[in-house]
Amino acid sequence: MEEGEDISFEELNEMKEENIDFDSSATTVNEGVCPGCNEKLVKVVENRNILDGTITIHIIKLRCPKCGKEYLDMDQAEKYDFALTLEQASKEPLELLSKRILNKKA
Repeated sequence: MEEGEDISFEELNEMKEENIDFDSSATTVNEGVCPGCNEKLVKVVENRNILDGTITIHIIKLRCPKCGKEYLDMDQAEKYDFALTLEQASKEPLELLSKRILNKKA
């Protein structure tokens, strides 16, 4: 079978299932090369201050020194998404935020 080739349900049912184990660092990226510039990416830390500096979230990024594009691995992307959610929630009036939270629980 060729890669990307469609298969029938019968062929799919004949395939053997394999279990694959990944170590805990499988989603962590520590180095890379910019796909656009072919430059080696450098590791940088962005500190996001939330709630008037009450909370600081450190996000590790890989940045291209030539074009400036930034890349995140899965763990850091989740942290970044959480930081953006907190920032957005902190800008809403407390009454509106509590109503939204209560509606999601219902």
